[in-house]
Amino acid sequence: MEIIRDAQTIKTRMEQFQASQDLRQRKTMSVPEMRKLLGLKKTESYWLVHRNFFKTEMISGQMRVDLESFERWYANQVKHRKVNGEEPGIELKKTSYSFREVANLLGVHDADIYVAWKENGLETFTVDYVKRIPKDVFEKWYRSQNKFQKLDRIPTAEELGSEYILVCDAAELLGISYDELVRLSKYGKYKCILKMIVFENKKWFLKKDFQNFLNAQNEYQLISRIEKDRMDRKIQLEKKEYISREEAAVVAGVTKSTITKWIQADKFSCVGAGKVLRIKRDDFLQWVDNNREGVN
Repeated sequence: MEIIRDAQTIKTRMEQFQASQDLRQRKTMSVPEMRKLLGLKKTESYWLVHRNFFKTEMISGQMRVDLESFERWYANQVKHRKVNGEEPGIELKKTSYSFREVANLLGVHDADIYVAWKENGLETFTVDYVKRIPKDVFEKWYRSQNKFQKLDRIPTAEELGSEYILVCDAAELLGISYDELVRLSKYGKYKCILKMIVFENKKWFLKKDFQNFLNAQNEYQLISRIEKDRMDRKIQLEKKEYISREEAAVVAGVTKSTITKWIQADKFSCVGAGKVLRIKRDDFLQWVDNNREGVN
């Protein structure tokens, strides 16, 4: 009977131990499970473990990650994101901004915010090697200055795709340079129509504002696809030292046969022979400029 009681005691203790192990396992996950959760490679996952960002323990000879500790770390960082699950940094974002988030609030480039913070010696703290701004510090600074103003509302990613156009894309549609369109929106007579905002370090127009700008004047209008392709090709040719007869025709706005006639009349020098003649671009452009009336 004594032996039976001892056996039952041992069995009970073993069951209790297994139950405690099962409970511990339910409160933890393996490193491979964490790796899959965050979409990391093996080296990256073990790097996180050895940085002691969250609690780990050995269970049955296997290293496991404490779930509560992991979720607390996840809510206070923004570098790593779950493949499927909630956004990272929920707790961190309650009390601080990134420099990009402040820039988006104010409709400026984040470089402007870095400069303002450096010039005023304002407080920051670092998470995952990235500086962040305490919200109370930002609000105190914002009330003390009048250079920057908060946007009335910040566009969502969906709104950016459907209701806004990048300034660089608008310039391309008009066949003018990005810098020229920026100047028009800032200093030109159409600045009241072309209201530009900065978001995610890129400049944008509302599509309806851009359409109103097109309707309000005739000087700047959308170019055709054919004209755009011709302009793109012309820009590419401007980077070449030597150009073909076909390319010279594009640059001068004449036909290839006209270029051939000019060559036969020794209007400018060429290199090569037969069908592989090449024209020095700078000399050709100089000749075209000097003889503009005859060319046209």
